[in-house]
Amino acid sequence: MATRLSNINVVCLSLILSLSTLFGCDKDELTHPVKVNFSINIDQATSTQSYLTLSKSIFCVGTISFIGLRQQGGDVHFDTKPGVTHGTIIINVGQPEKYVTYFDLPQGVYNYMGWDLSLSEIDDDIFEDENIDSDDFGMVIIGNYTKINGEVLPIYFAINPEEKFSCEATNSDNTTPVSIVKDNTYNMLVEMNPAEAIEGISRDYFEQAIVEDEEGDVRHILVSSESNISLYQLFLFRMEKTIKATML
Repeated sequence: MATRLSNINVVCLSLILSLSTLFGCDKDELTHPVKVNFSINIDQATSTQSYLTLSKSIFCVGTISFIGLRQQGGDVHFDTKPGVTHGTIIINVGQPEKYVTYFDLPQGVYNYMGWDLSLSEIDDDIFEDENIDSDDFGMVIIGNYTKINGEVLPIYFAINPEEKFSCEATNSDNTTPVSIVKDNTYNMLVEMNPAEAIEGISRDYFEQAIVEDEEGDVRHILVSSESNISLYQLFLFRMEKTIKATML
C-alpha cells in the first residue's frame, strides 16, 4: 500500500510541476516569444444553391490588429504598420489556406484572443478583370449565377477596401482559453465562408439584381456598396457571421 501511495504522489508531483511550467511562469518566461503563423482560407465550395457557384476569391490584407488577455503576464496588443499591406492573395475554389505572415506572441494562457483584419486595395498588377476595376475593392469573390430563364451571368461580390473583419480565436474544438507554449510553432487560421453566407439569401435578390450591360462589356452582376446595395449589405452581414479563427 505504501508503495502504491508513493507512486501516486510521484505522479501528482509530476503533474503539478508540468502545470506550473505553463501556468506559473516567472516574469522572464512570460515574455518568451512564440511563433504564430497567420493564414487565411475562404471556403467557396460548400454552397447547396445549384444556381450560384463560386470559383475564386481575391483580397488584399492591410492592417492586422491583435489583442490578447492573458491569465498572467499582462495583456498583449499590437497593430501592424498602417499603410503597409501584406499583399494581394488569390484563392481558387478547392485550394487550401494561404499563408499571410507570422507573429511572435508572448507565451501564456490567453483568456481572450481577438483579431481584426482590415482590407486594402487589390493590386491590379496581380489581379485584373475585364468587367470590374479590381483596385477599387479590398476583396472580390467571383462566381456564376444562373437566372431562372437559363442565362448564366458572371457575378462579383466586391467588398470595399475600408472593411474590417473581427473574430475571437479558439482552440480546434471551439474552446477557450488558448495556450501557447515556447519551443512550439502554431498556426492561426482565419476562415471565411461566402458560400455559407449565400445559402441564407433569397434567390429573389439575385433574380432582381441590376445587370451591368454596358456596350463592350460582358453582361454581369456587380454586388457592391454602389450597385445592388441591399444584396451587398445582406451578403456582407452574413459573411461576417461565418468568420472564425482557430489556433492550431
